[in-house]
Amino acid sequence: MSLSKLFIRTAMFAVYALFLCAAAHAQYRASIQGVVTDAQGAIVSGATVTLKNLDTNQTQTTTTDQNGIYNFNALPPNRYSVTVEKQGFKKKVLDNVSVIAEQANALNIQLELGEVTQSVIVSGNSTPLIDTETASVSGTISTNQIQNMPSFGRDVFQLIQLTPGVFGDRAQGNGGGSANLPGTQGPGGTGGNAGIFQTENGPQALAAGQQYENNSITIDGISTTSAVWGGTTIITPSEDSVDSVKVLSNGYDAENGRFAGAQ
Repeated sequence: MSLSKLFIRTAMFAVYALFLCAAAHAQYRASIQGVVTDAQGAIVSGATVTLKNLDTNQTQTTTTDQNGIYNFNALPPNRYSVTVEKQGFKKKVLDNVSVIAEQANALNIQLELGEVTQSVIVSGNSTPLIDTETASVSGTISTNQIQNMPSFGRDVFQLIQLTPGVFGDRAQGNGGGSANLPGTQGPGGTGGNAGIFQTENGPQALAAGQQYENNSITIDGISTTSAVWGGTTIITPSEDSVDSVKVLSNGYDAENGRFAGAQ
């Protein structure tokens, strides 16, 4: 093969790889949805709802439908402000809304009669919204917990035992004793020569009556579960780069149905 042909093929491969990287962007599945009503509980259709990401200042706008329902999809977990405007009502601003990853976050909003130039601003500590759309058993580990709770080797996966329905696999430890996360067996184990940031990491956590090999791990909606070792991740992010961790331990939707353990 001539050098010119080799160069052309190499260049084409590089361009193709760049296209693949561009396509593999984060797949967020959190949402905010709710109903806008007046003080008497009657639905308010045609209201303008604006969502603003407080970290990036990016905004989205939608309008409530004939049933007073609004919806924002594909949201990254973050803090937002929600503004609702409708002629004949005071503008309503919810200034610190926390969106939990991988769930439908319910936020119903009530408007007061008045001029649109008047505003009702609700501020305060960020309160996580409630998932009222599914029967999933789940829990979220917040930024504050990640940064302030002790973890072995700065492995954020240790903290998943804090969520409902998740348990550590004590039988994996030496002599039946307590097992660190990641466990002492399998890739990335603390008994190995390599650290969790250098090899595949298999958190020893059980959920839904399954072994850890049946767990699924995703980062920003993209699967990082190893194709070789079940229940392990090929990427272990630094604690400083993680905003929150969402764990589904049972009752999840079909979109998470590939694995039978924790998601």
